[in-house]
Amino acid sequence: NKVYSAAIAKTQKIWTAYLDSIMKVGQMQILRRQITNELNYSCRFDSKHLAAALENLNKAILADIEAHYQNPSLPYPKEDNTLLYEITAYLEAAGIHNPLNKIYITTKRLPYFPTVNFLFLISQFPKLQYNRNLGTV
Repeated sequence: NKVYSAAIAKTQKIWTAYLDSIMKVGQMQILRRQITNELNYSCRFDSKHLAAALENLNKAILADIEAHYQNPSLPYPKEDNTLLYEITAYLEAAGIHNPLNKIYITTKRLPYFPTVNFLFLISQFPKLQYNRNLGTV
């Protein structure tokens, strides 16, 4: 019985540390999203022509790249062409990107990581409450 209670205490300690880590990452993701939205709003308010030009240039480049993948005989930007890198910097500065799709670091695949995350999520569901005024959990 002592071993069982010690194992439960250790498990709760691990879940608490894991929850703290997940909460920090979630808060950083929310901040990144808010900063991007503020940049985008400011860009549209201060210079709607620049924002429209950047969006149209981005759509045109993406359409050309997609056309290349559908028909490989069509041109694709060369490696030494800096257009993609430069437009990315402008799009990020104007808030015309999704910060949640950006990958900053990569790691090896961890076995059973999705299962652990699923179990963690299930264990946290009773703590969540829906707020009708905010439309969030």
